[in-house]
Amino acid sequence: MLHDLEDLPLDHKIAVKGARARLYEEFDGRVTRESVDAVLTASWNHIDAGARIKNHVPLLAERFARGQLWALARMGGHDDGVPAVLFLDTHDGGRAKMAKGLLGLTGSEVHSFSAGTDPEIDVVPEVVEVMHELGVSLEQSFPKPYTDEMLQVADLIVSFGDGSEVAAASSVAREHWDVPDPRGLTLEQVRAIRDDIAARVTGLAGRLPSPPAPAG
Repeated sequence: MLHDLEDLPLDHKIAVKGARARLYEEFDGRVTRESVDAVLTASWNHIDAGARIKNHVPLLAERFARGQLWALARMGGHDDGVPAVLFLDTHDGGRAKMAKGLLGLTGSEVHSFSAGTDPEIDVVPEVVEVMHELGVSLEQSFPKPYTDEMLQVADLIVSFGDGSEVAAASSVAREHWDVPDPRGLTLEQVRAIRDDIAARVTGLAGRLPSPPAPAG
């Protein structure tokens, strides 16, 4: 499938080869190389289509592909026992991004994803700023669409906005957080939303199951 990327500039061709080699090694024995190629190509094309700064495409495409490949591996029975949470919003440019970043601050051992039913191009600038205040960098983050694989491998879907409609159609455990959309709001209002989500995330972290202890 990577022959679809042959027309890329030389530096991006080199980046593709590096990403492919890393993903081959990381998912060896869990996902076929053909799947790695297909997912990396689709991820690259998706990111490149919406990217305003093309220099970021290699990093973002590899990140997106890694998440998709992890989901495929889990669907194939390669489950590490670590709980997986999907934060699903309408545009994936605000609430879901904050929730994912805030969950990372709790120190919980969890796989977390954020996605949108109708993703925008960029994360809301005020969201980037208020999360930076807590040491969470979203400068190179990007809104992305949800996939069927994400829905299937999640242990819990936390929805915002229109994400509740997609979540309701799945068989996965779910909860809806009624939090305002930060788009178009002042910095002070976005901080209040961040703090609301932070309190909810702290409660969620305390409810997540603990992964199994390593054998030994």
